[in-house]
Amino acid sequence: MEVTQVMEEKEMFELETISDKETHVLCVKDYDVQLAKVQEILEDHPVFKITNDEEKKQAKAIRASFNKAVKAIDRRRIDDIADFTSSFTEQCKTLAGLLDERQKAFGEEINAYEESQKAVANETVVKKITATLKYTDPKITDKLIKFAQTNNCELVIK
Repeated sequence: MEVTQVMEEKEMFELETISDKETHVLCVKDYDVQLAKVQEILEDHPVFKITNDEEKKQAKAIRASFNKAVKAIDRRRIDDIADFTSSFTEQCKTLAGLLDERQKAFGEEINAYEESQKAVANETVVKKITATLKYTDPKITDKLIKFAQTNNCELVIK
């Protein structure tokens, strides 16, 4: 229980960052001091062999304190990066959005042109089928007539 009390009495540390958007620097304030504090905490709380339930309880409390500190540092990192890069992110989204809108407009125009060309191609192509039959078979003749009607073709049978 002694180790747990030491952890509770001693604040892990307050992580502060330095954010300078002019020089594009984001770092931990007094990093060397913070690193020394962490080293001191690690020295004060070495990993020990657990031999009874009380030691297990102490180890769990220490592990929970370390886990809480790790999560707090990570959350601070995420929040500060988001804050530090928010204007950059917004600027990039604006620029990309404007270009994306324009490329979509071009895409719509391209699709409209291609569709109009398909329509023109279908109208301007004269479809004519000339079939020369050696003998007259009504089944073949009927199939040719149906094909010509379905495809709007002119059919000439010789």
